[in-house]
Amino acid sequence: MINMRNLLLLILSCCISSVHAQVNHWQRFSDEVFKQAQLEHKPVLLDLGASWCHWCHVMDDSTYSNPAIVQYLAEHFILVREDQDKRPDLYARYKDYGWPATIIFYEDGREILKNSGYQAPEAFLALLKGAYTTARMMPPAKVGAANSSYRTKKWSLSSAAFIHDNFLSYLDMEKGGYDMQQRFLEYDGIAYALQRYHTDQVLQKWLQITIPQSYKLNDPVWGGVYQYSTHNGWDYPHFEKILSIQARYIKIYSDYFAVTRDSSALLQAVHIVSWLDKFMRSPSGLYYNSQDADVIKGVHAGDYFQLSATARLQKGIPDIDSTCYARENAQLATAFLHLHKVLAVPAHLQKADSILVALQKNFKLANGGYLHDTAFKATVALGDVLYTAIANWEYYKCTANEAAKKEAQDCADYILQHFTGSNGGLFSFISNNKYLPADYILTENIDACRYFRNIAQLNPRYKKAGDDIFSYISSPAVLQNIIAEPGILMAVDP
Repeated sequence: MINMRNLLLLILSCCISSVHAQVNHWQRFSDEVFKQAQLEHKPVLLDLGASWCHWCHVMDDSTYSNPAIVQYLAEHFILVREDQDKRPDLYARYKDYGWPATIIFYEDGREILKNSGYQAPEAFLALLKGAYTTARMMPPAKVGAANSSYRTKKWSLSSAAFIHDNFLSYLDMEKGGYDMQQRFLEYDGIAYALQRYHTDQVLQKWLQITIPQSYKLNDPVWGGVYQYSTHNGWDYPHFEKILSIQARYIKIYSDYFAVTRDSSALLQAVHIVSWLDKFMRSPSGLYYNSQDADVIKGVHAGDYFQLSATARLQKGIPDIDSTCYARENAQLATAFLHLHKVLAVPAHLQKADSILVALQKNFKLANGGYLHDTAFKATVALGDVLYTAIANWEYYKCTANEAAKKEAQDCADYILQHFTGSNGGLFSFISNNKYLPADYILTENIDACRYFRNIAQLNPRYKKAGDDIFSYISSPAVLQNIIAEPGILMAVDP
């Protein structure tokens, strides 16, 4: 006969077992995951998100916590979760899908599906069941599949006209920005238009509409640019603040002032720097990666961002991801140098110097590469080395500092040794995982092309590298898929 004490213990044990049953058991993305999948004959689900991502929080709270989904995942899938900010290799592979991204693999690493954005529980469960059915009928791997062809084509005026016309086709001449669902500023588009500001009335008009509209994305209370606005306009911001975006807007506003002498843009840049220094600067001189959109994760914070500074502080501030990444900090150093060129304020030059010193001290490898994150050493990404090179080269141009010039060259040499592909382009990361082959990021290759052509006078190898990369970014296979990429034209004559 069970006494009352034993009955209570039994009930408690059942409750604890129930709680454990409702927890998803996440692993890290690695070779070991796929070895496990092959032993258990299960597909692998990768949930790829970001610490600042509102819809990632919502999906956690509503979908991944749903009992039916938790149970189905536990029985049928190997679960992997990663933060795309921490994994430049996964970011490079899946950046086009937005966050949260859901990728499901066969047990041998081939992809079954890639899905972007929030999925409600009912729809997600149907998606999981369909993917599992597909996984159980795994087709044999194709042998000797041909890679995409990047046959070069001689650069011509018709190629240049195609890229120019493609760029113009995306311009919104009424609201500013690109005629897309999301509104934001993209550096190459602004820089290309600024090059033609005094000679092209269409681009001048577009800039005069676009730049003031973009001020709506800069937090009027504390500063810091929101990620983007939705609903095909500038009045519906997503409130996360990401370091790489701050760097981009500081550069844009500095360059815009340099060409137009419109001081309103300069004030916006200074407002961003104020937020960075107040909330995001680490004791090392580097800057933290991001601030969340939500005060309470998963709860939309639009009302919060309408409050005064005092009222906001009473409610608390959104979480800050205090990780410091090499690529984003190098981009910020370059932005500070752009601001220094137009303001000549020593503090901005000092901030860039502090970043570069800290990167070299904490992120540089013995062989000359740069880590993305000191806590993740499994691979080296092109972006971290490239943007550190560019920042050092910009610092050299501002100061004539020979050490910065040498560091810029050392980075260039490392890039050519470790990232060069057979098609002339540069891989986005060094692949050490057979289930995650290296890929190319067009924007990185455009920036790399301009960088190598800018330093071509230092070494004939750099000129050849610039020419080879240009052959890749201007190849028909690349051009047929471009969406507003005038940076290719700026790479012709940087």
